[in-house]
Amino acid sequence: DDEGTTSTTDYDIMNFKGQAAFHKVGSWSNTTKLSMDTRKVQYLGGVRSAPTGFGNTLSGFHMRVGIVQEPPIAYLDKETCFDDISLPHCWYGWNPDIIFRLSRDLNFTFEYVQPADSKYGGFDPETETWNGMIKDLLDHKTDLTIALSINTERSKYIDFTLSFFEDQASYIVFSQAATSSSNIFFFLLPFKNDVWFSIFGIIVLISFVVCMLGKLSPYGKYGGKVHSQQTCTCEECKQRKVMKEQYGCSFKATKEFDCLVDKVEEEDILDNMNFYNSLWVISTGFVKQEGESLPAALSGRFLLLTWWLFVMILVSMYTANLTAHLTLENNDVNIKSMQDLSSQTEYEWGLITDRNLESMMENHANPEYGGLVQRGVKLENLDEGIERVQEGGFVFIDESSVLTFNFRENCTAYQVNTGKFSNEWAFGLQTNSPYANVINNMFLRYREDGWLTEVWDKWYKAEAGCSAYIGSDMRFDLTILSGLFSIFVMGIAISLLLVIIETLYAAYSDRRASHGKVGFWHCLSRRLKYKKKEIIEEWLGGSHIRSSKRNGVDRVTIVDVNGEMESDDRLPRVVMS
Repeated sequence: DDEGTTSTTDYDIMNFKGQAAFHKVGSWSNTTKLSMDTRKVQYLGGVRSAPTGFGNTLSGFHMRVGIVQEPPIAYLDKETCFDDISLPHCWYGWNPDIIFRLSRDLNFTFEYVQPADSKYGGFDPETETWNGMIKDLLDHKTDLTIALSINTERSKYIDFTLSFFEDQASYIVFSQAATSSSNIFFFLLPFKNDVWFSIFGIIVLISFVVCMLGKLSPYGKYGGKVHSQQTCTCEECKQRKVMKEQYGCSFKATKEFDCLVDKVEEEDILDNMNFYNSLWVISTGFVKQEGESLPAALSGRFLLLTWWLFVMILVSMYTANLTAHLTLENNDVNIKSMQDLSSQTEYEWGLITDRNLESMMENHANPEYGGLVQRGVKLENLDEGIERVQEGGFVFIDESSVLTFNFRENCTAYQVNTGKFSNEWAFGLQTNSPYANVINNMFLRYREDGWLTEVWDKWYKAEAGCSAYIGSDMRFDLTILSGLFSIFVMGIAISLLLVIIETLYAAYSDRRASHGKVGFWHCLSRRLKYKKKEIIEEWLGGSHIRSSKRNGVDRVTIVDVNGEMESDDRLPRVVMS
């Protein structure tokens, strides 16, 4: 009318009855309203009675499913199917498992239709026609296809179910491995020299600090025993003190043995965490072993925990980088990116025509990718790509999951994931297909209960003989590992703080033991005075005494710190336990 409003509207009501057949069963207009013969309406499953609730079955329908052979997406069992490959039992693999589960849950029958050219489907812009499974969909030869990559070009002509898998582009190249290595010190390759020197230096430093913590802490085995010997008033300890003062020796040297075997077998607690034992404990951490002695005080244990954390991270980095070096040392592949591929002349490259990846690269905003397609070899199928790679001097570009599976046992083929051209996979459907909602609902259920992941793992995660990816073989230096080495600065600082706290707590415990008769500061001063005396006499100076009995005469041998010895048979013998 004059106001732009439609005055007369007429609609035909069509009923889809399978095989792309639509039949008029009524009409509607704004004047006569609804006019429909419900007796002519046929519902899903071929039934005449109106369904109740939401449709969740394709009972009575026979589906034609487009399929092409590509392991492990779909395999054709040629041994049992010579003449008719449309039968369901002729095909097996990842997608046939999904089709079979759908047919069982939705109660439909199906047959497989393989396109004449055995292709997924590519578009020819000159003739504006499709080939492969997409052409069969457009020609109404099939109702559904196995997994196709979703892209804009395809979506203009066909519909897709919900996606059930994501993938990205990769390329794979073959290289003969070297038979031997000229570097006999290959195991040093993961780290630069400054890192190795730093590791050796920090082993010595940590061993020294752990030893010192055991001596300084009142709760270390060494510190605790020496303090007890300094303060004990029993007769035996008094005699040791007299002997120690008389000969200027350490407490350890005042212990007497009648038998040298007993002396060898004696394990003195004062040697528990000396520098030698500390160095052994720290060094064995690299091979995930424990030393015979471990720190008793919290401060020493915390520093040892810091060391173990450092070793765990460092060994993981070393192992990963050594693997990369051993892998890359034995190949002559220098292609690490798509840009490297286009700028070199040593290798040819190619990809399978009429696939999604070809379309994505040709239509990419960066013309360099389109140039790779134009200058590359046009492959007809997956088998041709695999054969060209194995012949050598060829780079095969395809989707990551396909390459990973089909080269999983080829230890001389190296794969590089580009990180580009991500895409989703879904089943293809005719435009406005009535099956879409029913199938999508089943896919949602499969996704929620984890079944789609299970069937993927069943076919794609089979045990492989080997797997090789080209990665980085960069040697780690101090700049890269500076954060890891800084752990020790914090570890040592916290350990020293814990020693101070332990000393303060020990003084507090002394005060409590005196029932308040001695003040805290006096107890602390007393401990510090004894610690100072211990450092001077036990650590820095003093002689060492050895006693023996020869011909019934008690003999004490004094060995000074310079290794010179003098003997005196007149010295009285003091028996110590």
